[in-house]
Amino acid sequence: MRRLIPAALLLLIPAAALADGPRVQVISDPLVVKECSACHMAFQPEFLPARSWKKMMEPKELASHFGDDASLPEAARAQIETYLTSHAAGVAQGKESGKVAASVPAGETPLRITQTGRWMQKHRPGEVNPEAFNSPKVKSKANCQACHKGASQGLYEDDDGGDWRFWKR
Repeated sequence: MRRLIPAALLLLIPAAALADGPRVQVISDPLVVKECSACHMAFQPEFLPARSWKKMMEPKELASHFGDDASLPEAARAQIETYLTSHAAGVAQGKESGKVAASVPAGETPLRITQTGRWMQKHRPGEVNPEAFNSPKVKSKANCQACHKGASQGLYEDDDGGDWRFWKR
């Protein structure tokens, strides 16, 4: 099931960014959105392979999730893990799924999207100013929405409303 973009958000996203549709599938599970976006943007599952999501959703990993305790009741944890792994890179039908999957060697299990070859390719120096990630406007590589205004709607293109004058060299 595809989630519709609220009409108010469409006004903020340039038409060119919507022309080909989202680059990644929008998260359709309300529990995933609720729990994962409690602390950060809920990242679309196709940005990591299933083995990464499986590892990240282990109870011991959630207890120290990037410095925070993100522990969940078992039923919620299992539901979220199932959703993430069934929509992961190489499994999902989104435009980026296969590209992300191909960028992660079979023996690797990255727990950060920024550790995938695809992310590094799209954010390499010359494409993105490395200093942008230290900007008070961005704060970290995990803050996708600082540059990609339509990120939660699966839109990650240069013409999606982000302030590219600042980020590019």
